[in-house]
Amino acid sequence: MVAATGLYQPFRAIGYVTADSPLNVQIRGNVHALTTSVGHSFHIYGGEKLDLLFTGPHNDDAVTAVSAYRDRIFSASGSGVSIAERGKSIGRWETDTPCTISSLLVFGDLLLALCSDNAIRMWDHSSGEYYNEITFPDTFRVTAVVHPSTYVNKILLASQQGTMQLWNIRTLRLLHEFESLSSPITFMTQAPAVDVIAIGLLDGSIVLHNVRADVEIMRLRQEGKVTAISFRTDDKPHMITASISGDLAIWDLSKQQVLNVVKGAHNAPIHTAHYYAGQPILITAGNDNAIRQWIFDSAEGVPRLLRSRGGHMTPPTRIRYHPQDHSQIISGGVDDAIRVFSVTRDANSMEIPLGEKKNKGFRIDDTKIAAVAQFACAEDATSKAVNIITSHVKDPQARICSYGGKPVTKRTFVCTDGALVKSVAISACGHFGFVGSAQGRVDRYNLQSGFLRKTYGGSGGGHTKAVVGIVSDRVNRLVITAALDGLLKFWSFQSASLFHTVVLPAPISSIELHRESGLLAVVCDDFVLRVVDISTQKIVREFVGHRSQITDSCFTPDGRMIISTSTDSTLRTWDLPTGHCVDVTRVPSVPRSIAVAPNGDYVATVHADQVGIFLWANRLNFGGVLVRRVDEDAVAAKPAMALPRTGGLVLTEEDEASAAAGAEELQRAQDLETDEAESSARVHDDSLISLSGVPKVKWHNLLSLEALKKRNQPEEAPKADRASFFLPSLREQKMQAEAAEKAAAADANDKPASRILRSTKLDFDHPSDTSVFNAPQNMEFVRLLRQCHDENDYEDVMAALREMPPSQIDVTIRTLDRGAQDLDRFVDAIVWLLDRRTDFEAVETFIAILVKMHSAELIASPKLDELLKRHSQNWDVLENMFQYGLCLLDFVKA
Repeated sequence: MVAATGLYQPFRAIGYVTADSPLNVQIRGNVHALTTSVGHSFHIYGGEKLDLLFTGPHNDDAVTAVSAYRDRIFSASGSGVSIAERGKSIGRWETDTPCTISSLLVFGDLLLALCSDNAIRMWDHSSGEYYNEITFPDTFRVTAVVHPSTYVNKILLASQQGTMQLWNIRTLRLLHEFESLSSPITFMTQAPAVDVIAIGLLDGSIVLHNVRADVEIMRLRQEGKVTAISFRTDDKPHMITASISGDLAIWDLSKQQVLNVVKGAHNAPIHTAHYYAGQPILITAGNDNAIRQWIFDSAEGVPRLLRSRGGHMTPPTRIRYHPQDHSQIISGGVDDAIRVFSVTRDANSMEIPLGEKKNKGFRIDDTKIAAVAQFACAEDATSKAVNIITSHVKDPQARICSYGGKPVTKRTFVCTDGALVKSVAISACGHFGFVGSAQGRVDRYNLQSGFLRKTYGGSGGGHTKAVVGIVSDRVNRLVITAALDGLLKFWSFQSASLFHTVVLPAPISSIELHRESGLLAVVCDDFVLRVVDISTQKIVREFVGHRSQITDSCFTPDGRMIISTSTDSTLRTWDLPTGHCVDVTRVPSVPRSIAVAPNGDYVATVHADQVGIFLWANRLNFGGVLVRRVDEDAVAAKPAMALPRTGGLVLTEEDEASAAAGAEELQRAQDLETDEAESSARVHDDSLISLSGVPKVKWHNLLSLEALKKRNQPEEAPKADRASFFLPSLREQKMQAEAAEKAAAADANDKPASRILRSTKLDFDHPSDTSVFNAPQNMEFVRLLRQCHDENDYEDVMAALREMPPSQIDVTIRTLDRGAQDLDRFVDAIVWLLDRRTDFEAVETFIAILVKMHSAELIASPKLDELLKRHSQNWDVLENMFQYGLCLLDFVKA
C-alpha cells in the first residue's frame, strides 16, 4: 500500500463578492473602480456593470480595510498593509506592534492606518518609508477618520465618546476639539458643501456639522445605528443613510424630512453607500456578501435595483453541477433563493428567487423563506419550464422554479399526509416531481400542471419514518425511496406498488443514483457508504473508512468512482471495481456537500464555515496519476490541504519551494544572458524534462513529410496559357532586344559614354532548383557534428537543427554517412540529449526518423542498444509516449 495519490489539486474559490469592511470607490476618468475585500484577498469590480476586473493576491490574514491610489491598491491584513498593482503584490509594510487595522485613508503622499491599539500610523506611499504615528488616550477611542475638503494637512477624527478632534498631520498638533454629540460616532463623510461634515451616530442620529464655525446645521434621526452616509450631487438635494438592519433611508435636505425608506435593501448590515458624482446612481454593499447598484429614475425618488452581484450570505448546504453545462454550479442554503454560479465567467452568475419579490426587486423581512434543505434539478434544465424543486427546513411546502432565472409560477407542493416536506426529486424525463414527507409517504406531482399523479406508500407498505431520499431510474420504471427507518424500498413508477425492500443495519441519511450504470450510493448513519445494484436489489459494495457522519456523496461521470465527504473533514474517493479507497483529501473545514462536473474535470465542495464554493482540479482527467490503494497510517500523518483561493491555484510547501528554486534558476539564466561570454549557455535542471521551444507543428510535419509532399503534388501538369494577341511573344522581345543592342553600339561610337548601365542580355528563363538545400550546407552540418563529437557537447548541433526547416532536417538525416561514422555520431548526439532530458519532442521525432531511414544500419550498430536503453529510462517520467510507440512500430516493420 502507498500513501494518498493526491487526486485533487486546489484550483479556485467562487461565490465571494464582498466582506464586512467598506469598499473603496475610485474614479479613473469617467470610469469607477470598486475595490472590496473578500476574505484573505480583494476584488476590483467595474463600477458600471459590476464586472470583475482583477483579483488581488492572497494574504495570510483576512483583509480588514482597502484603499486605492491610482494603480496601487492598499489592503490591510493582520498588523500590516500590503501593496499591489493590477492584482500583483509589490510590497508590504508592517507595524511595530501587533494590532488590527480597521481603516485606511490616502492623504496626499501619505497613507493613514487606523489601528486597534488606538493609534494612527502613517507611511509615505511614494517612497515606502514609515512617516510617523499618533497615539491617543483611552478617553478618546478613534472610530472614524476623514479629510475635510480644502483643509490643507488636516484630518478630522471621531471617537466612541462622541467627540471630534482636528489635527495637523504634518506638525502632529491638535488644532481643535469639538464638544460631544451625546452618542458614539460610527461614521463620517464630507458633504458637498465646504466645511460641512455628515456624522452618523450609534443612536440613529445624522448630524450635519460645520467644522469651521463649530455649529450644528441639521440633525435627523433614523431607526438603528448609522453605518453609511452619501450625498446625491446632481439636481436633487438628497442624502441617503444606511442602517445596521440593512435598510436605506432617503432624505430631502431642503425639507429636512425622509422621502422613502427601503426596507431590506440588504439582508445584513450595510457598510457602504456611495452616490456616483453627478449621477442618480447609488452603490451599496453589505455583510450579506452582495453589492447592489440602484438608479433613481422615478418622480417619487424611490430607487430601482439596476444591477446586483452577490453570493451566499451564510454557508450553502447543498451544491450540484448543472446536468448539461459543466460551467454552471447550482447551490442552495439559508438564503431564500437558489443561486447559479458560473465557473468560467463571473458575470453569468445569477439568483433564482423562490418566492414573490416585492417592493421593486428587494424582499421585505416578513416574506422570508426557510433555508433550503434539499433541491433537485431536471437533467434537461435548459428550457423555461419548471425544472427545479426545493424542500425547506421545517416547511410543509415544496417550491418550484425555473433555471431561466425567473419564477414561472407561485405553485407549491404539499404532502398528502400533511407532514413537513423532507426530500424532493425530479424524474429522468423532467415532467414529474417527487415530495417525501416526514411521516414516510411519497407523492408524485406533474411539475407543469401541479396535479397529483401518484402516492407511494399511502395504502400501506410505506416507510415509518421521514423519507430522506428519492430517485427514479432512467426509463421511469422504478422509484427508489430511503428513510430514517433504515429501509430502501423499490416501487413501480406507474402503479406505485412495492417491488422489493432492502433492510440496512443503520438509518439512511441520503442516496445518490448513477442512472447510466444503475448503481445507487446509500449513506448510512454508521459511517458506512453502501452501493446497491438497482437491477438485482443487492448490496455490491461496502466502503468503510470515515470516522464521522458522512455529509454527501456523488459519482464520477463514468460511474467508476464515488466521492464522499464527512464531518471528519475528509474527502474520500472509492474505486468501485476494486472496492478500495484510492484517495483521501484532508481539508481544514468540514465539507457539507460535493459535486463533480459533467466532464469530470473539476470537483466542487462547500464547507460549514465558508460562504464560497471551492473548485478542485481532478488530476485523473488530466493524466499522470496512478490510482492505488491508500495507506491509512500515511493519511493520518498527512497535514490538511489548504482550501482553494479566490485568486487561483493554491501552492503546497513543496510547490512553493519548487517555485522558489525555479525563480532562482530563472535569475541565474538572466544573469548568464547578460554575460556576453556565456550568452549561449543553457541553464537546465537534470531532474526535469524540457521541450525544444519551437512550434510542435514543425516536428509533426517532419514525421509526415512524405504525406505532405504527396498532398501538395499537382493533379495535372500545368498548361501553358496563350498570351493575348496584343502582348509581344518571347521571340519578338528577343528581336527587339537585339535591335536595341545594335542601336546602342552605333550610338556609342558617335556619342560619349553614358553613365546609365544597360542590360546586355534579357534572361527570360527561370530554372528551378529541385534540391532542398545545397551540398555546402550539408557539409557544414557534418563538420559541426564532428566538432561537437570531439568536444562531447552537442548543444550547437541541436541549435542548428532547431533553425532548419523540416525538409532540410529530413535530407540531413537521410544523407548521414555510415562509413564516415557520421550516423554513429548523430546517435551519440541523441543519447547525449536523452541523458540531459532536453528537447523531448524533437528527440522523439529524430528517433522515429532514424529508425525509419537507417533501420539496417542501426541493427548492425552497437549504438542501438545504448539508444533504446537511454530512452527507456525516461518511461516513468514521460506522460505522452506516442512517438516512442511509433519508433518501436517502425523498427519492427523494418
